[in-house]
Amino acid sequence: MNILHTYLHFSTFVRKDEAILKDAGRVHSYAFKVDRKHHLPLHLIEQLFFLLLNGWSFDLFVCQFAGYHSFLPCLFARLTGKKSIIISGGTDCVSFPGIGYGNFNRPVLKNFTAWSFRLCHHMAPKHSTLFACDYRYDPNEPTAQGVQAFLPEIHLPYTVIENGYDPEKWIAQSNARTPNSFFTLSGAFEYPFQVALKGIDLILEVARRFPEYTFTVAGVPEGIKLPEHSSNVTVLPPIPNAELAAEYSKHSFYLQLSMAEGFPNALCEAMLCGCTPVVAGVFSMPEIVNEEGYILEHRSVHELEVLLKHVEPRNPEKVRELIASRFTETRRRELLLRLIEKVTGSIVHPEA
Repeated sequence: MNILHTYLHFSTFVRKDEAILKDAGRVHSYAFKVDRKHHLPLHLIEQLFFLLLNGWSFDLFVCQFAGYHSFLPCLFARLTGKKSIIISGGTDCVSFPGIGYGNFNRPVLKNFTAWSFRLCHHMAPKHSTLFACDYRYDPNEPTAQGVQAFLPEIHLPYTVIENGYDPEKWIAQSNARTPNSFFTLSGAFEYPFQVALKGIDLILEVARRFPEYTFTVAGVPEGIKLPEHSSNVTVLPPIPNAELAAEYSKHSFYLQLSMAEGFPNALCEAMLCGCTPVVAGVFSMPEIVNEEGYILEHRSVHELEVLLKHVEPRNPEKVRELIASRFTETRRRELLLRLIEKVTGSIVHPEA
């Protein structure tokens, strides 16, 4: 089987999926990189010529997320009788006009995203709420989220395949955690919506009310300043992946107060390292933390303050086991290969 794998950035989770795809056949990577908005038409033309010259040789088109980059591969698959799968992760399934976030919040990108979903043969979201979700966390945002909310007429088959993690990589490096210490990790702070999207604004505000607690926000590049914050907040630059386990292990709690998350990697990594999770009650996160975490039901500093007054560290081994027993790389591999067999009708014989 010949597979075209299209993505925007060759991130860790994309790299992992490509390794799985290589178990199903020969994979050609296609990075659709748009450095400037006005270059988008040129990249679409470049992609079109690539497909016209090479697309005939592919049996399966796999796209990471839906957007500008997925439209032509899904269209080409339809026109040539081939198959296509969109692996959805979050931003391609939501619209948050209050902060200007989500594919379905941007007029042109919304159309390319909708066309992609209408044309593709199968969707593989990382959680069921990315297909349909009743959203109640922020009263200022639409309550109907997920692909079906924006394309109510769509009859797109989908298979949920959660992210997978290597428990041997994410292990607590120390048992000496700082009491009442809270850690959060983010990125993409160059986008104006990021502080609100990831709940950093809530963290900075609630930190003022707990001078005896410590809060660490990591992933802030040099040259980018967060809003004014109290002295018990530490801001760290991006941390190399190899050093994250040690950083997680220093803290008692991990905060993931995002307005939207498909299936957050940092949360699961921190839990594998024994951090007690405190999360927003949105999308996959309540299911991920289960009975070992604390859930903020509404985007409210007052509710967060009340919650943090009562949080206590959970048993690190029980927190770790929630991820290690349910969301493994092996499980994602098996489910993705099984989906490829189902969509293509071909038998996959991966190496053991």
